[in-house]
Amino acid sequence: MIIKTIITTVTRNICLLFFLCSVICGCSGKIPMPDGMPVPQETMIEVTSEGQPLNDASVTLMPVDVSSRWYAGAVTNSAGNAVIYTQSKYRGAVLGKYKITMVKRETTPSSIVFPDAKKDPTGYANAVDAAEKEILDSFDLIDPKLSSVNTTTEEIEIVTGKNNKTIDVGKPVRIKIGK
Repeated sequence: MIIKTIITTVTRNICLLFFLCSVICGCSGKIPMPDGMPVPQETMIEVTSEGQPLNDASVTLMPVDVSSRWYAGAVTNSAGNAVIYTQSKYRGAVLGKYKITMVKRETTPSSIVFPDAKKDPTGYANAVDAAEKEILDSFDLIDPKLSSVNTTTEEIEIVTGKNNKTIDVGKPVRIKIGK
């Protein structure tokens, strides 16, 4: 009898949780779209370097129409694929023409050791101060012309249905950023 009561209670709580989720997020369980947002279309950008998948590259789709606020983007996975999301929340990109920018950077790891803030608050504060003064070397790993909407040569037009594009960024680079 006790086990039956526990199972019934757990089942009711799970049903209540699913009900509340559906009320908050809509019946489909998806995040409700903002007013005026067109339905995003499935979009995937594959990024390669000399034909090999390029992982951890940030891909951004910036609308050519400057009045559009529906930017989109994602980060490539180990297969070089970026499954695009509009405003980081809604899977796909809305209809229209976009400039595609891509960035992959490397930063020299900091040598500063951060002590536990609770055990050594002064040491932690000193480490934060030192980190703010430390100048780390950063490098572009993709041709920097692809990182700016003003200089990128890559574009895509999102149409109804599935949209796929493969971009090869060419030979790997390692260009120091800044001074």
